[in-house]
Amino acid sequence: MIAETENASPDVLADVRAALLRDVGLLLTYLDDPDAEVRHSAAGLLGHLPPETADRVLPALWARREAEDEPVVVAALLAAAGRLAPDACADRLADELAPDRPHPVRAGALWAASAAGLPWTDASAATLADCWTDGDPLPDWIWSATPFEDIVLRLDTPSFAACCRTMLDQGTDEAARAAVNALRERCGRSRSARAELAPLLARCVDHRDPRVRREAAETVREVREAAPLAADALAARAARTALRSRDLPRGPVSGDTDDLLLFRTALAVLIELDDERWREPLVRALDAGRDVNRALHLVVDRDVPCDDVLLGAVRRRLAAWWSKEGGHADTPFPDMLRDNDAHALTRIIHHWGPDAAAAVPELLPLVPVDRWWTVRALGRIGPAASAAVPVLERVRDADGPWERRLLCAEAVAAITGDGGQLADRVAAAASGGDPVRAARTALRHGLPLDGLLPALRAAAAAPPPESAPEADVDRRRIDAARLLLERGETGIAVRAAADALDAGMYTVNALELAGLAGRAAASLEPRVRALLDPVHRMTAAHALFRITGESGPLVAALRDELRQGGFGRWLAEPLRDLGPAAAELLPELRELLYGDAPVGLSGFGWRRAAEDEHDLARLVGELTASPSK
Repeated sequence: MIAETENASPDVLADVRAALLRDVGLLLTYLDDPDAEVRHSAAGLLGHLPPETADRVLPALWARREAEDEPVVVAALLAAAGRLAPDACADRLADELAPDRPHPVRAGALWAASAAGLPWTDASAATLADCWTDGDPLPDWIWSATPFEDIVLRLDTPSFAACCRTMLDQGTDEAARAAVNALRERCGRSRSARAELAPLLARCVDHRDPRVRREAAETVREVREAAPLAADALAARAARTALRSRDLPRGPVSGDTDDLLLFRTALAVLIELDDERWREPLVRALDAGRDVNRALHLVVDRDVPCDDVLLGAVRRRLAAWWSKEGGHADTPFPDMLRDNDAHALTRIIHHWGPDAAAAVPELLPLVPVDRWWTVRALGRIGPAASAAVPVLERVRDADGPWERRLLCAEAVAAITGDGGQLADRVAAAASGGDPVRAARTALRHGLPLDGLLPALRAAAAAPPPESAPEADVDRRRIDAARLLLERGETGIAVRAAADALDAGMYTVNALELAGLAGRAAASLEPRVRALLDPVHRMTAAHALFRITGESGPLVAALRDELRQGGFGRWLAEPLRDLGPAAAELLPELRELLYGDAPVGLSGFGWRRAAEDEHDLARLVGELTASPSK
């Protein structure tokens, strides 16, 4: 409902609430509708009216409460009353916690009291335990989809932990799931709570319910204080799951049951702890065709060295799946799971480089269709991958996308030392329609750009006047202009940015290009200033600062971002560019640094707590480096 949202514009909210105020009398009549669902909805709508309607609405809510025989509707009536006039309703809500009331009524009263900020009492704790240990007493309730979480997340950490412990020890599986979800949410919201809740989280890994175990394991991975406490339990479960899977047929097997999801998370936790007990389960899972891509990527991220056992498992996995395809180079890994596995398997070989030279035979069939790390892995292996040169040269010289052909040329150069053939292919790519990729390849290898500049300039220039306006801009043009700007050619970059802004295409890229051009893009100031809107505000403000030196819009945009979304890596560069002007943001930055809330307030993803640790370290680094600290 628009009446209960905070996301609508102030004008829309004002219009909607004005209309509701005009029709309060009509809305009150729905409390006596014969349909319980209508009465339920009416209670939700009336509770979102402005507080000044309380004198008219409260008497009707209490009158309906006396006549109402549907407990879930009574719960909605109590929530409405508590929202409209919390202080006036405090005693009535306390009375509704009495043990002789139906569970939905008591639960609704407790939720209303909690939402109103009324004191937590022994009766509150007893109500929570009585009403939720058998499961959710308020399913499909209009006021909240997660009433248990809403209530307990408002408590101090010791009280919160006690409530969750009760649900986990005495409640049904449904109650335990609500508790572990609340634990995860609390750890995401509060940095100080993580260490205190770590022992309880670690216990949950051995809960009787598979979903609770899986959710707990994922939260343990997020909360670094809990991971060592759960390591033994996770290692035991990983070993048992791997043993059960070893007789499954080779090939890609997803089977995303709760226990298999827990298995993958357990491997991740053990790898991140540098606990060697991940090795044997991972090898067995690879041989069983299990989806363990996350673990393979972590092996790379943690810089685990190559060893014969692990390399052997990776090679067997590639060989088994390739033979399953019948050796046809045009149809490897046809579905997403197999494609993801090819990505992980070839990435780990690339990471190991020459130490993984024994895997060259398994990589060769993938070269003609590589869209992963195959060709780059062969190049990283170097001279020991000489057997791959013939197929690399065939793909390099065949018709096909320049991206693949240039990668093959780079690999041949790394294996044979023949840089001449790479320079030839770079020149051919520039004249053959992909000068941007050619230039980037040349820069990676220290090759001169002089011969590529005419093609880059042509790509960055506008097309003939008779073309449609939207054809004046494509991503390649902006990328070419950016490469030329790095060589000091500002005019062509400014023209490309102007055309993109006028066409409304690749606007963010065009704003970035304009900002990089700096004061040379002064003619674009009106266009950039016009984009200080909710969609492009941060990028436009940053570009405007770089063009004009005007800090006000960028400071304002950063302040709003820090208050609403916290600090993330996307704010580091504009914050750093501000220099001394960033001093105006010190109150917001200090609140993020020293407060209890996560540094990154947005992006409530499955790695929220763990990512928060990285964001905090990044923020400390930026403040340490900033002259305004």
